[in-house]
Amino acid sequence: SNVDMGVAVLGDEAHSMDAVNITVELDYDSGLRGPRDLAFNPERPRELWVLNRLSDTTTRLYEAGTTAQWSDTVKDPYALHFQEEASSIDFGQPGTFGTCQESRNTYNGQGSPNDFMGPTLWPSALDLYAESNPEAVEYLTQLFGYPTDLGSHLDMLHESPLCMGIAWETENRYWVFDGKNSAISMNDFKEDHGPGYDDHTDGHVIRYAEGEVSRVADVPGHMVYDHATDIVYVADTGNNRIAALDTTSGTTGSNLASAERYPVHRRQDDADLWTAIDGDAFGMEEPSGLLLHDGILFVGDHGTNTIHAFNMATVEAGDPVQVDWLQLDTTELMGLEIGPDGNLWVIDYYNQVLKISPKE
Repeated sequence: SNVDMGVAVLGDEAHSMDAVNITVELDYDSGLRGPRDLAFNPERPRELWVLNRLSDTTTRLYEAGTTAQWSDTVKDPYALHFQEEASSIDFGQPGTFGTCQESRNTYNGQGSPNDFMGPTLWPSALDLYAESNPEAVEYLTQLFGYPTDLGSHLDMLHESPLCMGIAWETENRYWVFDGKNSAISMNDFKEDHGPGYDDHTDGHVIRYAEGEVSRVADVPGHMVYDHATDIVYVADTGNNRIAALDTTSGTTGSNLASAERYPVHRRQDDADLWTAIDGDAFGMEEPSGLLLHDGILFVGDHGTNTIHAFNMATVEAGDPVQVDWLQLDTTELMGLEIGPDGNLWVIDYYNQVLKISPKE
């Protein structure tokens, strides 16, 4: 095949950590508490957001990749619901991002699980996120008759418990890995309700490929939406593969019971889902991280702490060619992201964000 081999940020086929520079950019002292995913804000490309599972917090690195970088860690006033056990993040339309939560909704152990859980839509403005909205607090406190502060969330849909991954498509529409129902689910928040309010009733939720994907507890199954093909790729951790779903396929199926009375909550029948990459064929054990960049699909295997790189054209053609791989001495490899300088930023769940860059 005439596929270029070697990826500079993985060491150009040296398969050795000595062939790259690896630096710790964030750690426990920066506020990391069980980080699982990370994303650069496309509106401010040197601003990195990291989700911490164990504290329901968000650590943000500013001027990332420069000598002037600095960080902070913030917690939304109602993170115990809207960001409980966060697994994944993806930025959406300007001013917004989405997160998913590996939770059945216990309000951090205060209640028994009721599965009233799914993806959350957030504002990315630094003066809005993780802040109370006094007008919403006043309104809801009067409405409910007791003090109510629902933090800064813009919207939430409640039909995808144990959510392992999220990928933005367009407007306020995201695709999620619904671990409880072993499905890929389209969640469209439609119009958001503004920071801290609670009207979620215009949302559309459509469940695809139910029973065809499988979560591994505590290991995110990250996702990528390929805007060129309308195919969503999923780290199907429990089946040791990268699965692909044609989001344009299938037919309208049966309605599903709703936690909130959405106009649309139903199945999509006979959607086309297939194995894009068989993990066994490439020595994977638990694919978790997933990243598509410049024609390369990166897969981070949590089981072996190895980052694999595939030529995306060969994946689409149904005969994936691995162009490089690099095994790290990390503890628990999770989310992957390419930074503003083309370097690879990765999550080690053991409280580290690492930057991998080519040696000059």
